[in-house]
Amino acid sequence: MAESVQALHRRAQRHLNRGEYAPLAACCKAILSQQQDFADAWFLLSVVAEAAGDLPRAQGLRARALELDGGNAEYLAQQARLLSRLNRNADALAAARSALAAGPANALGFDTAGVVLSRLARYEEARGALAEAVRLAPDNAQYRFNLAAAEQFLGHAEAAETHYRTALALRPAFARAWWALSELRKTGDAAGDLPVLTAQAERTDLSAEDALYLGHALAREHELRGDHAAAFRALEKGKAGRRAKALEGRARDAALFTALRESFRERDRERRSRSGDRANPLFVVGMPRTGTTLVERILSSHEAVTSLGEIQDLAHAVRRSAGTGGSGAVLDPAVVSAALAAPAGAAAAHYLESTAARLEGTAAPGQYLLDKMPLNALYVGFILRSLPGARIVLLRRDPRDTCLSNYRQLFAVDYSYYDYHYDLESTAHYVAAFERLMGHWQSLYGDRVHSLHYEALVADPESEVRSLLTYLDLPWEPLCLAFHQNAGGVATPSALQVRKPLYRDALARWRRYEKELAPATAILAEAGVLPPAAGA
Repeated sequence: MAESVQALHRRAQRHLNRGEYAPLAACCKAILSQQQDFADAWFLLSVVAEAAGDLPRAQGLRARALELDGGNAEYLAQQARLLSRLNRNADALAAARSALAAGPANALGFDTAGVVLSRLARYEEARGALAEAVRLAPDNAQYRFNLAAAEQFLGHAEAAETHYRTALALRPAFARAWWALSELRKTGDAAGDLPVLTAQAERTDLSAEDALYLGHALAREHELRGDHAAAFRALEKGKAGRRAKALEGRARDAALFTALRESFRERDRERRSRSGDRANPLFVVGMPRTGTTLVERILSSHEAVTSLGEIQDLAHAVRRSAGTGGSGAVLDPAVVSAALAAPAGAAAAHYLESTAARLEGTAAPGQYLLDKMPLNALYVGFILRSLPGARIVLLRRDPRDTCLSNYRQLFAVDYSYYDYHYDLESTAHYVAAFERLMGHWQSLYGDRVHSLHYEALVADPESEVRSLLTYLDLPWEPLCLAFHQNAGGVATPSALQVRKPLYRDALARWRRYEKELAPATAILAEAGVLPPAAGA
C-alpha cells in the first residue's frame, strides 16, 4: 500500500530538518505523483534546488507553490530572498511586501522579509519587520543582529549598539557581532571590551571566518587606545586563515586588469550631453575607502540627484550582456571578451531596466541616478561604451592610505573581488594595478571622467564640490556642504562617519603604521604610483 501524502509530508519535514536533500526530493516527488496541487511539495523541491545552487529552477518551483497557495507568507518571504539573490529587485521588493501583508506566522518570516528589504535599501521598512521578528523571538541573537544592522544603516548608533550587545549577551561567541560593534566605535572611546575580545580571539576552536571577525574587532580596540603595533598584529593574526585566498587571487586580479587595459584601447574624449527627458546615470567609483560614500552623500544632498546606494546592477548587466546570466562569478577576462562582443546597448538596456525597477517611478526627468559601487571603476570602459551620456566621478587617494584602509577594513567575506585584502602585500599589488588602470581610463576618456582627490576635498571642500557640480552641469546648492544632515540610509562602513561634518582624521593615517606598512610602500614605490614627493 502506497504511503499517504500526509505521511510522506511528515517524513519530508524530518529530512528537511536534518538537511537530507536527496530523500527530501524523493518524498516530494512521491507526494506529487499522488497529488499535483500539494503546494508544500513544490516549495520543498525549491529548497532542494536552491541548496544545489540552481537558483533559476528554485525560483520557478517556488513560483509554482505560490500559484497554489498565493497567500502563504513563508513562501513569499523565501521567494523574496531568492529573487534578491537573482538581482530581480522589483520582484523581490513586491514579494517581501506581500509576505509582510500576508502576516508571517513566525519570527523567521518577518526576519527574512526584513533582511531582503534591507538589501534593497528600504531601511525603514526593514527596521519595522526586523523589530517584529525580535518582538516574537527576543532571545534569537541573529534576529537581534539583523535589527542592529538596520539601525546602523539608518545612523541610529545607540539603538544599534544596544541590539548588538544584546545579541552578544545571548551568544558571547558571536564573532560577527563583535566585529559589527567595533564598526560603531571608529571614532569613539574604548569601552572595556578589550579583555573579552582578547579571550575570544585566543580560543583554539575558532573557524577562519570567526578569527577574521575577531581580529578586526580586536585591532579596532587597540587602535582606540593608540597602540597601532598591537592593532596591526591583531589584523595579521585574524587574516592568517584567509591569506591563501589573497595569494591565489593575485594572478587572477592581474589577468583581469591586463584584460581591461588591452580590451579598451581606443582614445575617446567625446563628452555626451545629459538627457532632459529621462534620468541620467551617474557613477561614483574608486577603490573602497577612498571617499566614495562621502561624495555620494554630498551629491545626493542636491535636489537633482537621487542615490541608488551601493548596488551591483551594473556588474549583473554586463554579465547578462555577455550571456553569463545576472548572477555568478565576478568580472573576469572571459566575461570582458564576451561582453565586448555583444551589442553595446545590451548592457545598457539591462542596467536601465534594473535601476528603474528600484525607483518605483520616483525619479524625475533630468535627475541624476547615482550608483555608488566603488569597484564599478573596473567597468568604466563598459559604462562609457554602453551609456555614453553617463557621468563618472573617480575618487583618488594617497595609495598608502588606500592600501592601509583596505587592509584594515573587513569587506564581504564571500566576494572574491576583495580577496586581496587578506594580505598586506597582496593589497599593495592590487592598489598598484588599480592605479595603473585608472590612469589608463583617464588617458582614454579625458574629462569624461571627473577625477577627485580625497585629500583635496578635505582641504577645500567648497572649491572641489563647485568643480564637481560644474562637471555635472548642476547649479550650486549650499546643502551639498551640509551632507551630514542627509537622513538617507547608508549601508557601507562609513554609515556613521558621513553623518558628521567633514573631518581630517583620516588624512595621512598611513604614518601611524609607517613601520608595518614598509613592505607595501616598497611595492607601491616600485610600481611608480606614489605621489611625486613620496617617490622622490
